[in-house]
Amino acid sequence: MEQDNSTTKLIVFSVLGGILLLILAIIGFQGKEEPVSLPIKFEQFTDFQCPACAFYHDKINSIVSEFGDNVDYQFINYPLLSLHPNVKIAHQAGVAASNQGMFKEYSDLLFANQDAQSEEDLIKYAQDLGLDMEKFQNDLKSEETIAKVDADMAYGMSKNINYTPAIYINNERMVFKNGDDQFQVIRDRLSELITRAQ
Repeated sequence: MEQDNSTTKLIVFSVLGGILLLILAIIGFQGKEEPVSLPIKFEQFTDFQCPACAFYHDKINSIVSEFGDNVDYQFINYPLLSLHPNVKIAHQAGVAASNQGMFKEYSDLLFANQDAQSEEDLIKYAQDLGLDMEKFQNDLKSEETIAKVDADMAYGMSKNINYTPAIYINNERMVFKNGDDQFQVIRDRLSELITRAQ
């Protein structure tokens, strides 16, 4: 009987010990923060004919400028073709302008003229910016340009994004609550990650 009791006690203590170790491991895991390094990755999935994207445009540019080299801003082409069936060529034009180092200026024009994005309009904007027109027109419909836009779209679809603008900071989707100052929430998150990285 004493041997049976000893065996039972040993089993009970072993089980309790295992549970305690598991609890400690869970607490330790939850309290552990992922390492952060600079620059912070800031991805914005955008549609050039999306009104909300136009609203975000200047404000996000301001935030990116504010944080400077601490942020790696990445514009991701994500035309919502079910809503804006003709917008893809505007994204191709953005890539063509980017090839000449003029993406910011060109995207400013696209967001300011969301109702005027025919191919003729896109060429005019490039002319207004003084781009090399032969290169721009070659790049506009090149295989490389189309592949870039398609790759961005596939990347967004892999994340199940169904709206724009969608913002990811260090691979974490930013989700806003009703009443949030969305741009302050973005600033606070960037500040927090930069502080952790320093």
